[in-house]
Amino acid sequence: AHDAAARYFSGSAMRGRLRFGTADDLAITGLPRILREFRQIYPQINLELTVGQSDQLYKRLNSGQLDLVFVKWVAGAKDGTVVQHDTFSWVGLEQTALEPGHPVPLIAYPAPSLSRKLAIDALESVGRTWRITCTTKQISGVLAAVRAGIGVAVMPSSLVPEDLKIITRRFELPPVGDVDFTLIRNPLANAEVIDALTQAIMGRTLKKPV
Repeated sequence: AHDAAARYFSGSAMRGRLRFGTADDLAITGLPRILREFRQIYPQINLELTVGQSDQLYKRLNSGQLDLVFVKWVAGAKDGTVVQHDTFSWVGLEQTALEPGHPVPLIAYPAPSLSRKLAIDALESVGRTWRITCTTKQISGVLAAVRAGIGVAVMPSSLVPEDLKIITRRFELPPVGDVDFTLIRNPLANAEVIDALTQAIMGRTLKKPV
């Protein structure tokens, strides 16, 4: 309790603006709880949140529109602080059925999208045909389409909700690859404020969505 109080009162004097961007599927983990607690500890920091796709957030970071982004990249592809290492998996319902020889029904984000590109590349590398059955800009749309039985999706394994299943081995779907959840900072932004949020995220476990 003493340590928590010390952190609160020492942090409360920190001021500044922090434009933070996060990939939308990372926003449905424990991240909102972490951000809520961060704002309680540092009430004088003006936290501005942007949610989107990783590649778009990275472009906005490079153009100076964001100070810190929390994104997904192919493992080892980008510099930054790796918060968590994971593996992409094929996800569907328990009763999902893929007919042999038929195109794989794919639920995906619009291009460009890391998971979309990796899924298509993986299928084509083993000669599997595919068709897009749902295109959506948000993780809520991906999950709704999978739950409706419209098709299958590629997601980081740790983010698969409890009511969905990893079906990679069941249908001999090709491996998609590893992914890093990475924090990347704008070197021109307020380093003290960025360090505070980076430490808050690094010190907590990102739990999967329900």
